[in-house]
Amino acid sequence: MAADGLQMTSSRLLLARSWAIWQTAKPVLVGYVLAVDLLAVLGVTATLVLRPIGPVDPVPLILLVACAILYTELSLPIAKLQDGCQGSLNSVWIVAAVLLLHPALAAVVVLVACFTTWLRARPKGLYRKAFATSATILSGLAAASFLHLVNVRPVVEMPKNTATFAALIGAAVIFLAVNTILSATFRLLSGSNRKIRQALTQDYALEAAAAALGILLSWALVDWPITVLLIMGIMLVLHRSALIRQLRDQARADPKTGLLNSATWFKDAAAQLDRSKRSTALLMLDLDHFKTINDRHGHLVGDKHLRGVADVLRSEVRSTDLVGRFGGEEFVILLPQTAQQDAMAIAERIRRRVATVTVEGVDAVTVSVGVAAHPDHGETLEEVVSAADNALLAAKTAGRNRTLLFPC
Repeated sequence: MAADGLQMTSSRLLLARSWAIWQTAKPVLVGYVLAVDLLAVLGVTATLVLRPIGPVDPVPLILLVACAILYTELSLPIAKLQDGCQGSLNSVWIVAAVLLLHPALAAVVVLVACFTTWLRARPKGLYRKAFATSATILSGLAAASFLHLVNVRPVVEMPKNTATFAALIGAAVIFLAVNTILSATFRLLSGSNRKIRQALTQDYALEAAAAALGILLSWALVDWPITVLLIMGIMLVLHRSALIRQLRDQARADPKTGLLNSATWFKDAAAQLDRSKRSTALLMLDLDHFKTINDRHGHLVGDKHLRGVADVLRSEVRSTDLVGRFGGEEFVILLPQTAQQDAMAIAERIRRRVATVTVEGVDAVTVSVGVAAHPDHGETLEEVVSAADNALLAAKTAGRNRTLLFPC
């Protein structure tokens, strides 16, 4: 029996070691995730100790849990086609729960809303979902603490005046701000975004709309619960519009790198060039000997290199610059209002950064860059692209891993 118990314990330890969170190879990220999870547990525990749950009306809790589950089922066909939006719209039920319920009961609504979505849409990435749930719970606790500090009574007892409205808006803003900071920090530590600007990129309008609906829902559940049906209808419309926008963005993007695909880049670059009243530079880049990586290590490793290079390109240019995958291992960047000398400096900076990108122990690849400018090297986009292509060919002929400006 003792041997069986020891074997079972060993099996559980081996299973725990295989969890995805331990495979991240980033101790800082693991520590951050576990710290947020622990803070959420301690925060809920503290609220129960400092403010025990007394006699409460169970109807708001039951309605919010039921709405979260029902909405997940109604929106499931949409949620399966997209990433990220469902969690944003869950703020409707969560904000309402923060305003109506004891913080510990609001945490129950968060757990139901987040994990119902996860189980029904895409049951994977458990540690990520656990982190998102903990971050949402902490955001709700922060909002509830704000309401406590300003001596706001429960929504049921609040007078419907400007001061109450301002307090509820303040709580919603704190909820969104804390959640945004926690989530952006996770993305920065995980390496999915190298810059704070990129890590903060999300649909803030959708987040704000969901929080605003949460405020309206909290009042509706007090005075006129039937209006929850109208709010759920509005949410479905918002969710569908977000899906359409996401699908439109996906149609513009290259699936392997997330950069603009060739057709979209040409369309946007031509429009940009027509509007440009100052010099516009163009970089054309080609990875050196990239076929060797695919032949030796396989196309999966090659694709990871492409994504790594794409991350470098995104991080080294401005938000107004157009970065696209030209095809294969070629990339192209349009730099509006950029002189030739500045474009050369940017190209050199990118070339040096690309040489540091390694994947799974495979040596980094180098890149050759051709630079051309409008209107100096062509009046049309096709002419400027051709000039940059000629400069790129000259750079590769001259020995690769270098930057050349047309005419060479």
